[in-house]
Amino acid sequence: MALKKRESKLFVRLRKHIKNIHFTRIESSTIQGIPDVHGCGNGVPFWIELKSTDDSFPKLSKFQQSWCYEYARHGGRVFILHQTLSQRLLKLYRVSSGRQPSFSFSFSRSLVLIKSITDPSPDAAWQELGEALVSR
Repeated sequence: MALKKRESKLFVRLRKHIKNIHFTRIESSTIQGIPDVHGCGNGVPFWIELKSTDDSFPKLSKFQQSWCYEYARHGGRVFILHQTLSQRLLKLYRVSSGRQPSFSFSFSRSLVLIKSITDPSPDAAWQELGEALVSR
């Protein structure tokens, strides 16, 4: 299955299981690196980059890394929702702006694992994931 199709199915599942958050899927070819989904719940806006791969850790393009890091650096909330097909997990990472970029900067160090749930997941686990997206 093509990567975009898997990410589209992941988005459908996200909207189906988390009802108290407004999600909008963004399909942009004009801004390189912008995340796939904008969300807002309990007055907390955020972005989510969706990944669905066999890899155990999400891989982002340099444009995605730059966009996510800069948004977080300016106080925005950015998450990576990674469906790890080989491990049958959903992993939610938050992009942290705590490290300053440098020549030896590794974007993976700015990702903080917030939640890891089995896939497929029960409704209660999806609700916990939703709460993690909007918790302050």
